[in-house]
Amino acid sequence: MQDHKWASLLYNQCLKHHHWQQSEGLRGRLWRWAWSQGLHRFGDVAVSTNMHGRRTLVNFGHSYGLYARRFLQWNTPLIELAHQAFLARHRPIHLVDVGASVGDTVRLLQANCGDEIATYLCVEGDADFFSYLKSNLEDDEKVRLVQALLSDRADEIPSLVRTHPGTASAQGDQVQRAVPLDVVVEAERMEQLDVLKIDVDGFDGKVLMGSHRLLGRWKPAVIFEWDPYFCQKTENSWTRHFELLVEHGYDRFLWFTKYGNFSHPMTGYDAVAVELLAQLCLSGAHDFNWHYDVVALHRESPIDPHALSMARFAKQRRSWF
Repeated sequence: MQDHKWASLLYNQCLKHHHWQQSEGLRGRLWRWAWSQGLHRFGDVAVSTNMHGRRTLVNFGHSYGLYARRFLQWNTPLIELAHQAFLARHRPIHLVDVGASVGDTVRLLQANCGDEIATYLCVEGDADFFSYLKSNLEDDEKVRLVQALLSDRADEIPSLVRTHPGTASAQGDQVQRAVPLDVVVEAERMEQLDVLKIDVDGFDGKVLMGSHRLLGRWKPAVIFEWDPYFCQKTENSWTRHFELLVEHGYDRFLWFTKYGNFSHPMTGYDAVAVELLAQLCLSGAHDFNWHYDVVALHRESPIDPHALSMARFAKQRRSWF
């Protein structure tokens, strides 16, 4: 895959001057005009950018670079979880990345956790994103790539549609074949799993419900996006996966805001509290599309929840974007 030179130049200049985005003056108007022109002219074109110190191909409009620069704590929970899992296991860890997109999670952890991670299994359902993922990571011996849509069982689900230039969600009018994560992991013959990361815009619960065997076998630490808005749009439950995790022995939940800051702990599953949080998110009273990243720990997990919530390692990270 080749990048478009002029599109790459414009994209990287927008990232360089990202702080203009929120300006009310001339600079702000100029930035927003340049970004909108880039989306219009180069929306499906590959651009080359520096992501955590490595050349990475993305589509114009892919927002990882902007979010990482604007919200500096955005990826704090994932970095800290990977690090704490490494400390607790006393060895490099094995990670599954569901919703791998163009490979930004791997780039993030390569830069900040390095040899603390032994292997990555990246699963991506969107064909366009998978082509970027393959271009960026297929030569990395630590990384295995799988193109698959996931659900709670082998079934047909709504097709993926772009909800944003950098994300896709199963809200389409057509249908596509999906499989459980258990099937993918078993086909890849994984021998160990320590951290399971899921970010699939409303289908996170369905992915977990298709993970019974791996949850029972390895009891990995789980980090997933909890977004009632996308759950509602995809007609999925925002509570069932908590019940499933509790059934499998997960009893500690650490909630982080969508900006990466620690919010609160939850011991066991408090249905009333979760429903109240869902209604708060859906009301839009706190912020647009308010949601959380939730870390779930098994009762036998050696990971220290206090250290995880403090996130000292992640807050002193080597690479911010």
